Amino acid sequence: MIVLIAAGIASGLTTAAILTPVSPLAALVIAPLAASMSVVLACILIAWRNARYDLGPSDLEVETDSMVAALCEVAQRGKTAPHVAKVRIRNIRSA
Repeated sequence: MIVLIAAGIASGLTTAAILTPVSPLAALVIAPLAASMSVVLACILIAWRNARYDLGPSDLEVETDSMVAALCEVAQRGKTAPHVAKVRIRNIRSA
């Protein structure tokens, strides 16, 4: 997030500094647009860079799959367990 803020501020100030001698009004109008476009490009660059390294299944997905398999196994064992008689409690008083 800090990288995106820095990219926006730097490009906005650079655009304003370049355009101010030509036209101060153009600098006020175009500098925010240039800053926004540079932030969008920085977002795309960061997303592309992070997506390149995410080719295989992550460790978290492997752990999740093994945990789901273990829970399914426990559920199957719970279904085959003998039934336990229900305990009824009498004379329950409310506070």
